[in-house]
Amino acid sequence: MTIESIQIIEALRFGLKPFNEIDSFNEQSSIYAIAFNGDEFPVHFGVERINKGDIIYIGKTQSGLKKRIVGNHFKDGATGSSTLRRSLGSILRNHLNLKPIPRSLNEGRVRDFKFIVESEKLLTEWMVNNLSISFIPYCRGKRLLKELEKEVIYILNPILNITGNRLNENGTIIKELRAKCRDIARIQKNQIKTL
Repeated sequence: MTIESIQIIEALRFGLKPFNEIDSFNEQSSIYAIAFNGDEFPVHFGVERINKGDIIYIGKTQSGLKKRIVGNHFKDGATGSSTLRRSLGSILRNHLNLKPIPRSLNEGRVRDFKFIVESEKLLTEWMVNNLSISFIPYCRGKRLLKELEKEVIYILNPILNITGNRLNENGTIIKELRAKCRDIARIQKNQIKTL
């Protein structure tokens, strides 16, 4: 734990703003935080509750936040390429009545999933209404950005960071929920193939 990582965590916590109140996103390498800002998380699962103000995901980008946040995490149809959307969608699947489908019909196996168009819109709407974002530009190189992300994840232990976050007691549950969505998507793919 370094002084720099503690300062960045405090800046990320202090800078949280609801998604729909952010005027612009930078085009620099950055570390970012996504937090829950709703009144009550609609689903209780796993070991700990998600409370208002909790940072639930830490990420990094070298291509700028507009591309990563707006063009990926908060974009309808992007669930197949966003771990944040896949994890949230799998947790909220029953609550929002989301319907998983294969990310692609061309892939040999169903590695990842997305949702039908209506479900993608519901997930995005829920995210826009319930999540806050903060970000800190960090232009000291790819290696140092990756190290910073790892350290911040280790310190904060965000519930939706499951890769490389062995302290996350909910990681197994989230992986199981995502696997259930993949299984449903696999069934959909097999049904489409037989038509």
